Amino acid sequence: MPLAALAAIAIAGCRTLPRAAGSAAPTAGRETLITEEQIARLSVRTAWDVVRLRAPRISFGLDQTGRPAGVRIQEPHSANADETPLLVVDGMQMFDLEYLHQIPASEVHAIHILNAEAAEPLYGLRAAGGAIVVETKRGT
Repeated sequence: MPLAALAAIAIAGCRTLPRAAGSAAPTAGRETLITEEQIARLSVRTAWDVVRLRAPRISFGLDQTGRPAGVRIQEPHSANADETPLLVVDGMQMFDLEYLHQIPASEVHAIHILNAEAAEPLYGLRAAGGAIVVETKRGT
């Protein structure tokens, strides 16, 4: 396989998934990709607002202040699994989706929303509820 072709794939567990053009995160059949160009057309302030507006497969529960409470990607994966998606920002796993409120939309390069089937091979059981992978302009 030519070296140029290797740059276009990512090995994820036992599967090989193609990458989005210009992106470090792999794509899969069960992914929503929100690009920098799409974000620029939105008049939003934070990465949370981008995900809320552009990710059709995510259902949101909000507390009284409008902060995330009960976020879920597609259907429940398992009756016993934590359905909260894993948040990954520039390769770092975050423990709270609240961090999305702290990332300015203008600093986001891309956001990948992965369902559990696509996220588990990459991030393990912590991603049993899927994953929200944020690539910032500083981290790319």
